[in-house]
Amino acid sequence: MRPVPVLHVCDKFGVAGSSIHGVSRLFAWWFPRFDSTRFDVSLVGLKAPEPASDKLREAGVEVTHLSRSKFDPRILTDLVRIGRERGARVLHVHGYAAADFGRLAAKALGAGLVLHEHFADPKMPGYQAVADRLLAGLTDRAVAVSGSTRDFLVRERFVPEGRVRLVWNGAPLAEFAPRPADESRALRRSFGFDDETLVIGTISRLSLQKSHRTLLDALPPVFARFPAARALIVGDGDQMEALREQAARLGIAGAVVFAGHRTDVPELLSALDVFCISSTYEGTPLALFEAMAAGRTIVSTAVDGCAEVLRDGATGLLVPPSDPPALGDALVRALADAGLRRSLSDAALAASRQFDIAECVRQLEAIYDEVLAERERAA
Repeated sequence: MRPVPVLHVCDKFGVAGSSIHGVSRLFAWWFPRFDSTRFDVSLVGLKAPEPASDKLREAGVEVTHLSRSKFDPRILTDLVRIGRERGARVLHVHGYAAADFGRLAAKALGAGLVLHEHFADPKMPGYQAVADRLLAGLTDRAVAVSGSTRDFLVRERFVPEGRVRLVWNGAPLAEFAPRPADESRALRRSFGFDDETLVIGTISRLSLQKSHRTLLDALPPVFARFPAARALIVGDGDQMEALREQAARLGIAGAVVFAGHRTDVPELLSALDVFCISSTYEGTPLALFEAMAAGRTIVSTAVDGCAEVLRDGATGLLVPPSDPPALGDALVRALADAGLRRSLSDAALAASRQFDIAECVRQLEAIYDEVLAERERAA
């Protein structure tokens, strides 16, 4: 039997100033793990090629770029044409424009439509609510990456509750497994950290959403308590210069290393004593699952999927968002207690086993089966 053609459609693969972001990494992880005897998956991007497109290609994921703006009506005819050429039976859409034009294209093709929501957007444009209300009946299934995202789909995007499926993100567990101590030691030394240095790290794009400024504001009292501690901020983005200036104003520039974009994330994680997430909102960040798989002590803001995945005091420490004193107190608590760090990291590593990215892919395949079976019954 011929594999079922599934066409993924995505608005964009990068964010301003950042080399790659979460959805792109998911494609790089998902596509090799789909059962190729059952599904023939391909990817279309609405925009022109981006830096992240090259990284997807390096990962073996080819992208067809439409080079359209998000309101260009030619997207619809493009998707219908490509869908017919590839015999697409399911369109799996990511992003607002992809969802709007994709639902219309799926109807024209007689294909199933799966809408994937990656976070509860606090700034969803008003026009999107209108589009979602009008197109709600064309959504066969929607995928939510957290309970908060599921609620967002139902309340703000008008997807009938019975059509929403919760599928957690995850990570390739073996890829992010803890590294040998000598390997971690060598990497730490490359940043000038010795064996006694306590290292707080974060790995994400440098954007307002990730709120690195909250982390920086939290650090002065942490460094006052632990003068030899250091912070390692990994990632690029449009907030880089503002964050460097903030560190200088706070008088902590000498204790904060901005490492830029790195590809050796598994190794970097194992070099950290505490991993910090300071975001103001999330879906379920891939960095969370990576840090859990690496057996790191995690301090995170209690936002969206982070608060749903982590158990405060058991698998991590949770604090309110945009609250530097609370974040600083939690970091001090973790740094001051090696036993607590071991307990939290061991529990996070054990909990990570339920978030293997392969399980995420199996659940997506099950949703495709569900949509196809439902359409066959209705035919």
